[in-house]
Amino acid sequence: MKISNKRVFRGMMLLLLGMSTFSCQKTFDLLPEDALDYSQAYQNVFDADAAVLGLYGKVTRIADKYLVLNELRADLEDVTPQADNYLREINDHNVSASNPWANPRPYYEIIINCNDVMHNFDLMLANKRLLQADYNIRYSEVAALRTWLYLQLGIHYGTVPYITDPLQSIEAAKDESKYPKLSFDELLTKLIDVMQGLPTLTRIPAGTSLLLPIDGYAPAKIFINKEQLMGDLYLWKGNYPQASHYYKKLFNYNGGDPVQNNDAYAALTLGSNGSDLSTAGSSWNKIFTQGFGERVQNNEIINQIPFDRNFAPVNPFIKLYAPNSYLIKPSDKAIQNWRNQTRTDGSPSDNARGEGVSYTRVGTNTYIKKIIPNYNPVNQFETTGKWIISRGGDLTLKFAESANRDGRDSLAYAFVNSRIRDVYARVVAPSVVNKTNEMQSFDSNPDYYFDARFGDSPNYRRLWSYQLGVRLRANLAETKVDSSQFFDMSVPGVKSYINYHKPFLPGKEAAFRTAMEDIMIAEWALESAFEGHRWPTLIRHALRREKETPGSGRAFLRDVIADKFIAAGKPVPAGVNALGTDVKNWYLPFNF
Repeated sequence: MKISNKRVFRGMMLLLLGMSTFSCQKTFDLLPEDALDYSQAYQNVFDADAAVLGLYGKVTRIADKYLVLNELRADLEDVTPQADNYLREINDHNVSASNPWANPRPYYEIIINCNDVMHNFDLMLANKRLLQADYNIRYSEVAALRTWLYLQLGIHYGTVPYITDPLQSIEAAKDESKYPKLSFDELLTKLIDVMQGLPTLTRIPAGTSLLLPIDGYAPAKIFINKEQLMGDLYLWKGNYPQASHYYKKLFNYNGGDPVQNNDAYAALTLGSNGSDLSTAGSSWNKIFTQGFGERVQNNEIINQIPFDRNFAPVNPFIKLYAPNSYLIKPSDKAIQNWRNQTRTDGSPSDNARGEGVSYTRVGTNTYIKKIIPNYNPVNQFETTGKWIISRGGDLTLKFAESANRDGRDSLAYAFVNSRIRDVYARVVAPSVVNKTNEMQSFDSNPDYYFDARFGDSPNYRRLWSYQLGVRLRANLAETKVDSSQFFDMSVPGVKSYINYHKPFLPGKEAAFRTAMEDIMIAEWALESAFEGHRWPTLIRHALRREKETPGSGRAFLRDVIADKFIAAGKPVPAGVNALGTDVKNWYLPFNF
């Protein structure tokens, strides 16, 4: 069933009107007969739906900015000779205040729209134009979108004004006496408080009108996932138990039954129960090549927004990455990352995720492929595509990060490398093992308990028995730390069921956690290159290291970014070297 033409029209009108503050006055003295009087814009639940969808229509217009800031600032992308000075500034960390890519205004325009919509939802509830249950769903969705936008601003600007008032225009947001800037840490506290106070953090219930198909697209995965967003906020805040808690809730979307809920199960465990992604990476590229809503990509992707050739805006990624324009390319370092891997059979290169999948080569040029995998320069009018914001591979690595920091490094190892049932089957004693009593993480905290038992005679398959680590899914050999550097190798046996390793050497646990994170950071580069996760990942780890050991985070970030230029045989720009001198240099100039 398609959405009504009236609802689509109203949604378009709300978008064009810029979500101005609710008013009983008419927007214009005289309105054409086919235009919507703004005072009539918020009358019922369908108008509320149109307002939410109108906000996401605006979000599509920052998709290119999102990828440029989150990837080109990091180490996996580089500019081409066709790139203009503004893109070069981003790449070299020498950003001028007038650089349009660094302008926070587009984010704040959507935030102010969100504030207005939330304000009008309050009025609709008070005036009984919206039922409480309908209000709870839609208000929570808009608040989550606003929170996600603020998180992006904090990542890139460090200190930003936090505005929740419905404003008449963006100009009012410039009043620093009314809207002082918050530090990133203060902002995170505000965002967590807002999210925790929402009416609901769960998914939109089936049958809700907000989920009705629009022009053939099912919108369920367009909306920011609130529980994953909560996990992300806590991960940034350094509250690792809470981060793991929300990520585990997302893993459990399948309801605990891999047979009855196979699609959801395969989506978030990287599992092999019926998913085409189970064949050791041979179909990994389907995540990107399949159309919006097709089975394999739908199993993996948590949050995505479509671009359709028949509707505005035009897919913005084509201008950035396509051969005809060719402004941004994979860095030499990114290519080396894939080539330097070893497969489970001992052969070289990450063939599942590297050349031909994430990037492609035409003559002497290399192109980013995974963001526009179906683009054909012969048919430039075919611009249909999608913006993947989050997916199962990202969730797995984030959970591994929070679990490691919360002392569950064996579990983190299983999520990055192989699988739970393998890691937790490595029991030293007794010599005769009851298989039904292993292959589990044996953690008293339910957020870290995973049952991966798998056996025959009798046949049993527990929920997590089909899970694959990120590297095993790509058919790559495990990456390990040197145990002798961190553990007392003279002690026999295992430490505990929580961590299958020997006791730490004195004072070595913190260094071990960092060494495990280095493995994860390297895996992020292979699994999620170009998708908009790299700069946030590097910044999050750099902030953590800087807090623990002043100077270490600055050196880490500078060295990672400098490696991009060194691998390409280029001099390291002064702006990149400055990353190592002051944390303030990590952030963009804030200028409306």
